[in-house]
Amino acid sequence: MNRPISADTDARISLTGSAFSTLFPASFDAREALDAPAALTLHAHGGLPPPAPSGMTGNHATLSLAWGQSPRLIDAVCTRAAQLPSTVDASHFTLELRSWLWLLTLSRNNRIFQGKNAQEIIQAVLAGHSLTDYSFSITGTPATREWCVQYAESDFAFVSRLCEEEGWFYFFRHDTGSHTLVIADSNDAFTPLPGDATLHYTGGTSGARESTQIVHCEVVEETASGLFSHTDYAWETPAAQLYSQAQAASNGHSVYEYPGRYTTSGDGSTLSKHRVDALRAPTRLLIGESDCRALAPGCRFTLADHDSSDANIEWVVRSVVHEADHNRYRNRFEAFPFATAWRPARTTPRPFMPTQTATVVGKSGEELWTDQYGRVKVQFHWDRDGQNDEQSSCWIRVAQPWASKRFGMQFMPRVGDEVVVSFIDGDPDRPLITGSVYNGANLPPYTLPDNQTQSGIKTNTSKGGNGFNELRFEDKQDSEEVFLQAQKDLNAKVINDATWTIDHNETSTIKNDRTHTIKEGNDTLSVEQGNRSTTVKTGDETVDIKGARTVKAGGNETRTVGGNLDQTVTGNMTLTVDGNLTIKVSGTLTLQSTGNLTAKSDASLTNQAGVSLTNQAGTSLTNKSDGTLSNEAQSVTNKGAVQQTVDGGGMLVVKGGIVKIN
Repeated sequence: MNRPISADTDARISLTGSAFSTLFPASFDAREALDAPAALTLHAHGGLPPPAPSGMTGNHATLSLAWGQSPRLIDAVCTRAAQLPSTVDASHFTLELRSWLWLLTLSRNNRIFQGKNAQEIIQAVLAGHSLTDYSFSITGTPATREWCVQYAESDFAFVSRLCEEEGWFYFFRHDTGSHTLVIADSNDAFTPLPGDATLHYTGGTSGARESTQIVHCEVVEETASGLFSHTDYAWETPAAQLYSQAQAASNGHSVYEYPGRYTTSGDGSTLSKHRVDALRAPTRLLIGESDCRALAPGCRFTLADHDSSDANIEWVVRSVVHEADHNRYRNRFEAFPFATAWRPARTTPRPFMPTQTATVVGKSGEELWTDQYGRVKVQFHWDRDGQNDEQSSCWIRVAQPWASKRFGMQFMPRVGDEVVVSFIDGDPDRPLITGSVYNGANLPPYTLPDNQTQSGIKTNTSKGGNGFNELRFEDKQDSEEVFLQAQKDLNAKVINDATWTIDHNETSTIKNDRTHTIKEGNDTLSVEQGNRSTTVKTGDETVDIKGARTVKAGGNETRTVGGNLDQTVTGNMTLTVDGNLTIKVSGTLTLQSTGNLTAKSDASLTNQAGVSLTNQAGTSLTNKSDGTLSNEAQSVTNKGAVQQTVDGGGMLVVKGGIVKIN
């Protein structure tokens, strides 16, 4: 379609900037858009000898388009200067200009931000480049991010990604020698065109083109999803229902995402609205061509005189492409209804984090540094800002072989350990420690490959490392072993039964005391075949039994006492011997009873003494026999201190070689 050529003699272009003072702009084309740096290509002439291109790059250049009393300014930074072949009377250059935000594409970084919101993070990134020409026009306070990682991405991509995640858009405002980045989250940040904010649609009629006309336009309607929903999982509140959705149209098309990258239902609700706005933002567009130099991303205008009345509304410029020389100017633009909330599409990819390793860190002087969830902190090998201390990272969860509700397995990585860090869904902001590995400083507990048949668990005393607990398995053929060491105490608790089966020997060595307590029940020791020996080399043995005690020996029983043997029986004592009983005493044998003492034999009873035998009673002494009673000796004396009676009953026989009766 033929387009009328501008008859406007005010299509002048001027260029300012100390580095470009000797250049005369001939023509340029430029593209400006929401959520993108401006890009310009400028063709310029200079004198001879030509100025050096090296003095141009990195400097601001401001293009000025004549437009009434308020020229249209486009400021940018020269990023490339090409010196073309000179002609007889002039030098020629092609310059590429970009918004200063584009310079952030030249910087790539790996770093961690902790405890900051997106605005604070962006400010920190820009401060690293000494950039101050920016402002925020956002409502409310962004959510604090416990952990936010920039990994293998440019500073520009990182800032763009944060804006897209938050639902923020940006554009630029231009002045001579500078331009300001505006980051916003509401259509209220869009400002009307300077001067008359109404542009008239001419329908491409012939004649002179005016700077407030739209000579060609298309109203475009596109189909898009009308519903967005997402959910997520918050491990600190695992039962929380975080599903959220927002609907802008009922067309049967929806987008469902997981994870939503939020941890509260309130954040989920806000983000779902932002996401559906981003889906719907480009569904109605005004695409046109005009001579209005003031058109710039983020500017509002009202369309008038369009054939469709519903197009005569207020629009916001989304993008504009300029073409200009000293004879003419034209632009092509896209705009969306001001009534449509603008949200940027999430086009900047989030880095997919591969599995990495890192070093566990903690507070100075600590060997273990964890919180109530068993999380630890790490220093990544690529982290230039971390100081290998408790501030190097956020708390990171540690995967255990078994994790349940107050039961499972618990092994805490220690400061200095090298751990394997995975990232949930590849998200750099969601690290998870999945294991640990040995390295040149931390070698395995069992020397390899010499002890390659050994496996087990060996801990290290903390603090100081002067001991260890260990459970070791040796699987070498004919040397199989299970080794257990408790550096201090070993406590075992069995709720019901415990059974030990030992097919060979058992040896127990105790350097100090041993206490065996059976609170209720029996204690049985059975030696089915063999001997039992108890030896107390130094010290005493005490057996204290509150009830009865039975000792049964199927064969002989021998007791050898090196000192005295004392037996105290508070009740009766019965000694039953089916064979003979011999009591042999090297010294004196004393039988003493506070009551009666009876010596009784069903056959003979013999009292025999090598020297003398004395039977003595305090009151009376009776020797009685149902048959004959004989007292026989070389000399027998029966003497009563007061009286002695000898009574034969039937007959008394007194016989002797000499009988004296006094």
